[in-house]
Amino acid sequence: MQFDNDGEVTAPQQLEGFDELISPTFGDQMAGHWLGPDFRGKSEAGTTPEWWRGRAPDDVDLEWRTAAVPRAVDTIFSFVGESPNIPEWQAHPHRAQLFADEVPVLAFDIGTRRRAAWSEGDWSLEFSPRQVHNSLDEHERQVFSGVSGIYRLSSPASALTPGCPLALKVVVESPTPGAIVWFAVRARTDVLDVSATTNAEQIEQLQQEVIRLKGIVAGLARRGNEELIAEQLDTEDVIVYADGRVHVHEADMIQLHNGELLCAMREAGEHISADGRIITVRSVDGGRSWGDRQLVLEDADTDWRSASLCQLRDGTLLNNALPQTQYDPSGRFVGGHEPVPGHRGRTDGIYVGRSADDGRTWSWPVQPISPDPYRSPWTAERIVELDTGRLVMACYVSAPDETRSISILYASDDGGHNWRFLSVIADVPGVSLNEPSLLQTRSGRLISVLRSNNRRGFYQAVSDDRGESWSPAVPSGIPGEGNPASLVQLPDDIILCVHGSRIDVVGMYVVASSNDGDSWDVTNRKVIRDDLANWDMSYPSTTVMPDGRIFTVYYFNMFHRFFMMGSFFRWET
Repeated sequence: MQFDNDGEVTAPQQLEGFDELISPTFGDQMAGHWLGPDFRGKSEAGTTPEWWRGRAPDDVDLEWRTAAVPRAVDTIFSFVGESPNIPEWQAHPHRAQLFADEVPVLAFDIGTRRRAAWSEGDWSLEFSPRQVHNSLDEHERQVFSGVSGIYRLSSPASALTPGCPLALKVVVESPTPGAIVWFAVRARTDVLDVSATTNAEQIEQLQQEVIRLKGIVAGLARRGNEELIAEQLDTEDVIVYADGRVHVHEADMIQLHNGELLCAMREAGEHISADGRIITVRSVDGGRSWGDRQLVLEDADTDWRSASLCQLRDGTLLNNALPQTQYDPSGRFVGGHEPVPGHRGRTDGIYVGRSADDGRTWSWPVQPISPDPYRSPWTAERIVELDTGRLVMACYVSAPDETRSISILYASDDGGHNWRFLSVIADVPGVSLNEPSLLQTRSGRLISVLRSNNRRGFYQAVSDDRGESWSPAVPSGIPGEGNPASLVQLPDDIILCVHGSRIDVVGMYVVASSNDGDSWDVTNRKVIRDDLANWDMSYPSTTVMPDGRIFTVYYFNMFHRFFMMGSFFRWET
C-alpha cells in the first residue's frame, strides 16, 4: 500500500505491459508457422520456442519491454497474452516462470481457461480470459491459437526505476512428452485504451466466431439428418489409422493384385517437424479393419513428407517418396530451396522405392531421380503405368522466375529405374498450380486436376498423346481450396473427382464426368463428409472396390488428434 504526501492511500499506477519485443518477432522465431487471431483479431506477437522439437542450446527466450515507468510506485502492467487450450487428454497444466529484469518473480499456469491469479512475495499476476480456441476452429494443431486474454502484473515500487521500462521474460517448463506447451505475448500497446476502435475490433472478432459457431451447428445438424439431404451420400466410415497424439497425413491407398489394401502415409510429431517417416498399414478384409503397421522409410534429420503407391502389371510395387530437408541442426524449419548449413539428412528430391513382395520389404536408391531441367520437384501423386507400358509421374516445381508453382511430368521407360522430364502439364501466369492428380482413362486420355491458390477452385489440363503435350490449364468448375483431388474411373466409364475443401463448408466432396473429363457435373456434386469443422483435413486417395463401392481415404484433425479415415460409398447416376 502506498500513500501520497497527505497520507492518503493512492491507487497503483496503470501502465501498458507491452511496448516492444526484445526476442525475435514471431515470424523469425517461428519460421514456417503463424498465429491465429486473439480476441481482437490478428496481431503480431512473440512466442516461446516450438514445443514439438525440444529445447535447443541457441533458443531465445520470449522477452519484451513494458512502457517506461513515470514514477517508482506500485504499478500494474497490462498486456495481452495467450497460451494453449489444454486438451482434455493432457493430464495437468504446465507452468512458466516470469522474470522481471532477469530476476525470477513468480511462476504461473499456462493453458488455463478461467480467471486465475498467482502471487509470490510482492509480485502478483492476474489473468482474465477473453477467447478460447479449440480443435473445431479453423486452425491446425501446430498453429499457435489457444486461450487469449489480459494479464495484469502487479509490481512493487522497489523493482522500478523512473523513466525505465521493465524487461519481462517468460520461460516455460520442460514439457512432458506429447504435451502442447507455449506462451505468446501480443504486440498490443493499447490494452488500457477502451475506445470505439478497440471495442469495434472485439465486436468484429465475436461476429466472426458466431458465424463460425453457426456453421459448426449446421454441420452437426446435417450429419444427424442425412436422409433429408439429397446431396448427402450414405457412407460407411472406418478408422484406417490413429496413434494417440501422432500426426498423420497425406495417405495413398491402393488395392494390390492379391486383393489386399495397402495404405502409405507420413507419421510424425507435427505437420512441420524434422521427424517425418513413412509407414504403411494393411487391410485383408476389404478395408473394414486395418493393422500390420510397418515402418517403410525413416532417416535421421529428414522429414519424409509423402509417399504414393503404384503396382505395375508385373506385380512390382513402386513408392515415390519425398523428403523435406529445410531444417537446421536444431530441428527448426527454415524453408527455401537451398541446402541448410549443417543439414545431415537426405538430399532433396523424389526417391522411387521398389518392392517385389507386396510392400513387405523395400529397396531404396541412394540418390533421388534427376530433376533436370528443374530443381527440387515435389509430388503427392502416385506413378501411373500407361497402356503403352511407359510410367509417368506428375510433380510440381517452382517456375523459373520463382513467382508461382507449375506442374510437370516425368517419364520412365525402364520400369521406374530412370526418369526424365517429359512435359509441362500446367503453367498459368499469376496462378500457382500444384499437387496435380493424374488419371489415364480407358480412351487413353490423361486427365490432370490441379490444386490452385486463387480461390477459383481446381484447374484442369488433358493430354491426348499420353503426356507429350497438354491442353491449356483452365478452371475446371470444381470448387475447393487447399487440397489435391483424387481421380478414379468406374466400370461404366464415369470419372469421379473426389476432393476436399478448406473453405466454407469444410468437407469431402465428389463430382462426376460422363464425357471423359471434358466437363464436370458440378450442379450434382455430392457430399461425403461436411462435419469436419477443422480445415486441417483431406488429401484423399480413392479406389473402386470389387463390389462396386468407392473407398476413399483421407486425414482429419479433431480433439487435437489426427485420424486417417476411410469412407465407403456408392455412386448412382
